[in-house]
Amino acid sequence: MDKKKKYDAVLFDLDDTLFNSTLMSSLARKNAIRAICEAGVELDEEEAYNLLMKIVNEYGSNYNEHFNRFIEELGYEIHPKLIAAAIVAYHQTKNSLLRPFPGVILTLLALMKSMKIGIISDGLKIKQWEKLTYLGIQHFFDVVIINDLPSRWKPSDIGYKEAMAKLNLNEPSRIIYVGNKIETDIVGANKMGMTSILFEPTKKINVDNLDKDKKPSYIIKHFSELNEIIGLKSIRWKF
Repeated sequence: MDKKKKYDAVLFDLDDTLFNSTLMSSLARKNAIRAICEAGVELDEEEAYNLLMKIVNEYGSNYNEHFNRFIEELGYEIHPKLIAAAIVAYHQTKNSLLRPFPGVILTLLALMKSMKIGIISDGLKIKQWEKLTYLGIQHFFDVVIINDLPSRWKPSDIGYKEAMAKLNLNEPSRIIYVGNKIETDIVGANKMGMTSILFEPTKKINVDNLDKDKKPSYIIKHFSELNEIIGLKSIRWKF
């Protein structure tokens, strides 16, 4: 692909694309378990974490009473002291780790000077907007699409089409989509005819044997590579 090709927009996934959602969630849950221990419940932290993750997988990540079910499974009374300890530890950890990946801010600033940028993310609207606000990038984007119904989740084309309509764009080939999941982000973008970019910091994914609909146009390890693909110069601060 010609690196000088003009694009009209770059659209992004949110979780594990603009910030490390997996690390944030796992550490927040582990610290919540430690807080429950400190509140007087005896448990093995590793076994407790596995139990909590089983509950998260069973009820879904947006369920509001994971810790209630967790304490029930442990055989303890659901006491407000225990729930409060877990919730406070969880949110303190989560909020402290809500930081963009290296290079995200400078890349967004460079992109917004020459094209439209947006978000297409799956999840609860309020929770995703909270993340954008904690990250300090809530005002950066020309469009933010949050798919809050499973029927709209990627790789459904609904969110992509809604973003294009709001940006008044009708040529998918002139749009880049950046995400971290092949089955949702890459498949969805490829189905739309967009340039798909897989953000994979470890570059451990081997795409050689993937079907055509799952192969990203590019794989990047750092956000500065995105500017190189588009043909933009990265912003550098002068001190």
